[in-house]
Amino acid sequence: MSRPSETEALVKQAGSLLEQDKFADALPVIDQVLKLDPRSDFGLWYRGCALSALGRYAEAAGAYLELSKVTPGRAIVWYNLGNALQNLTKFEQAVECFTVATQLDPEFADAWINKGRLLDDAGRHTDAVACYDRAVKLAPEDVVAWSNRGNSLKALGKHKDALTSYRKALKFDPDNFAALVGSADCLLASGKPDEALKAVDRGLKINPAWGPAWCNRGMIQAAMRMDEEALTSFEKAAELVPEAPEVWNNLGEVLARLGRPAEAVERFDKAIDLAKDFAPALFGKARVLMNNGKKKEGKQAARRYLKLAPADDPKARTLRKLLGEE
Repeated sequence: MSRPSETEALVKQAGSLLEQDKFADALPVIDQVLKLDPRSDFGLWYRGCALSALGRYAEAAGAYLELSKVTPGRAIVWYNLGNALQNLTKFEQAVECFTVATQLDPEFADAWINKGRLLDDAGRHTDAVACYDRAVKLAPEDVVAWSNRGNSLKALGKHKDALTSYRKALKFDPDNFAALVGSADCLLASGKPDEALKAVDRGLKINPAWGPAWCNRGMIQAAMRMDEEALTSFEKAAELVPEAPEVWNNLGEVLARLGRPAEAVERFDKAIDLAKDFAPALFGKARVLMNNGKKKEGKQAARRYLKLAPADDPKARTLRKLLGEE
C-alpha cells in the first residue's frame, strides 16, 4: 500500500497540470494516482476533467460514473457525467443525470438549464419551461436561462411570454444574439414587423454569418412586401446554409411574387431535391406552374402535394380548384 504522501504529491502534480490546461500531460500522472488508489476521488475527478477537455467523452463518462459510485451524493459529478453523455448523443441518459444533479442540489441552476435544453431538443417544451423557471429563480440574471426559456415558449406558440423572456435576457446582455433573433420571430408573429426587422438587424451586426437569421430577415421583409430586399436576404441565407430546403422554398416564393416564375420553379426544385417530400415547395411549384400555363408539370407537383396534405388543408383546396376538382 502506498504512503499517503506519495498519492497526495501526485494529486497535487496532476492538479497543477490541469490548471495549466496541460490535459494530456496530466493523464499519466492521474493514472499513477489511480494505480495507487483506484477509488481516489481526486484521481477519478481529474481523469474525467482531463478526458472531457480532450474530447474523449466515453472515457470521461466512465471516470465520472465510477466516481458517482465512490461519492454518490455529489451533484457536480452527476452534472459532469450528464455533459459527457450529452456529447456522446446519449440524451435520455444525460437527462437522467441532470435530474439526479438537481435532486441532490435543487439550487444547481446550470443543471436545470442543461436539462431544459435537452428537453427542448426532445420536443418537450413545457417540461423545459419548468426547468428554466427554476433556473431563473435561482439565477435571475442568467442570460442563457432567459433566452432558452424564450425559445421554449416560442416553440409553444406563446409569443408574448417568449418576448418577455427575451427582453429579460437583453436587459442583462443587450447584444445577446439568440435573444435578438428570437425576439424578432416573436415580434413578427405579434404583427410588429418593423420592430422585428430592427431586432434581427441588430443580431446580424453581431453575427453576420448565421444563415437562419438571414432567412428570418427575408421572411420579415416579405411580410412587409419588401420583396427585392427579401430576395437579397434569402440569397444570403442560401449562401450560408445551402442545405436548408426552407431557404430555397422562400426564394421560390419571393421570386414568384416578383413575376419571375421560371426562376421560382428552379428554387422550388432545389428545395425538393434536398427534401423529396418538402410540402411547401411542392405546393409553390404546382401553383406557379399551373398559374403560368404549364398544367401538366403543375399537376404532377400538385398530386404529390395532395398525397401529403391533410384533408382540411386550405392549400390542398387551392390546388384542387386549379386542378378543376372543386
